[in-house]
Amino acid sequence: MCGRSREQVSLTIKMSKKQKSLKSFFEKGERPNDETPEYSKTANKKKAAFKRKYQESDLNYGFIATGDSHSPSPLCIICGEQLSNEAMKPSKLLRHMETKHPALKDKPLEFFKRKKREHEEQKQLLKATASTNVSALRASFLVANRIAKAKKPSIGEELILPAAKDICLEPLGEAAVQKVARVPLLASIITRRIDEIAEDIEAQLLERINESPWYAIHVDESTDVDNKATMLVYVRYIFQEDVHEDMLCALLLPTNTTAAELFKSLITYQENNWSFCVGICTDGAAAMNGRISGFTTRVKEVTSECESTHCVLHREMLASRKMSPELKNVLQDAIKIINHIKVHSLNSRLFEQLCEEMDAEYTRLLLYTEVRWLSKCRSLARVFELWLPLQRFLLEKQSPLAAHFSDTEWVLKLAYLCDIFNLLNELTLSLQGNDNCVQVG
Repeated sequence: MCGRSREQVSLTIKMSKKQKSLKSFFEKGERPNDETPEYSKTANKKKAAFKRKYQESDLNYGFIATGDSHSPSPLCIICGEQLSNEAMKPSKLLRHMETKHPALKDKPLEFFKRKKREHEEQKQLLKATASTNVSALRASFLVANRIAKAKKPSIGEELILPAAKDICLEPLGEAAVQKVARVPLLASIITRRIDEIAEDIEAQLLERINESPWYAIHVDESTDVDNKATMLVYVRYIFQEDVHEDMLCALLLPTNTTAAELFKSLITYQENNWSFCVGICTDGAAAMNGRISGFTTRVKEVTSECESTHCVLHREMLASRKMSPELKNVLQDAIKIINHIKVHSLNSRLFEQLCEEMDAEYTRLLLYTEVRWLSKCRSLARVFELWLPLQRFLLEKQSPLAAHFSDTEWVLKLAYLCDIFNLLNELTLSLQGNDNCVQVG
């Protein structure tokens, strides 16, 4: 056999058979493919050869396995570079070590085991940090919601976060304090959170209104202390087979407060779904209920089935303004007494000291404000409760207003006004809130 072994002879015979088979394919004009039995086995062997397994000895070159267990990829724990499964060979791993990290190729196995532990710890820390960030973000939104209700955007950074740290430090330790410190409560962040919450609530509310079979709105225009005109819109709609009430929007009116401006602002905010508006309630002002060009008239032009009503609370307040001249004089005298003491700071301090000396239940008067509907009853009730200290104080000041408290008829009329306005306040409060219909026609 010319000095050749049996294995070499068998290999030569197999190669000659493959060459003959290949020659026959080319003579017939055919091209061998993977479906040919002779080549399908070879192709499968080549495909299987690419799926290399990770060996523990590969850690000597600074590599660990990542990805699928059936076809893992080597990851360098030094530089973080990930190679393909084809590179899962000692020669290629060694080449990476000698090329990228020549100073570490002679390091012992314990060095790479330590690097592996550090890599796993860092991976776990990243997972914990990601979960903590999600929980911290959620906590930030929850706190922002409470701060929005308190109307104090800077209280989170100045008070809530330091207080939360102090609370967690004693019973839970420093680890809990560090977790709490990750919650972002800066004033700028809280402001952005509040805006995002408002946008989300507004989007949900508009979606509910668009899905409701019908809805009704309550519109009121008012001017705040900065002389800015604002239109408040409340809505009542059907959601999940139940009636819900929410505040729809608060729109600023930059210039005029005419019916045209009111309708333009509202129609710009809510362009669609007006055909399902079946009711609108207003305060009865001329700009609202004008027969030719009022706000309700313009709304009815968009939705013909809409019914307009006059708010019962406004009607009740309009009715309460009409009183006999005698009772009106008593009301005006009581307001003069309140202003005589409240306007001057010295009189306020002296009257407070006098009330304390006389062991009065209250020591201060309540300033009457006409725009606050509940103010009239409360202001008059406080004057009636403190009429003895008021009489003594006004006598010491030699004020002609002191004579009213010596008039029994005047005091009785004051008590009568307190009772009447107290009943009106109870009616007003009973008609407000959820499940209370204030749009009675």
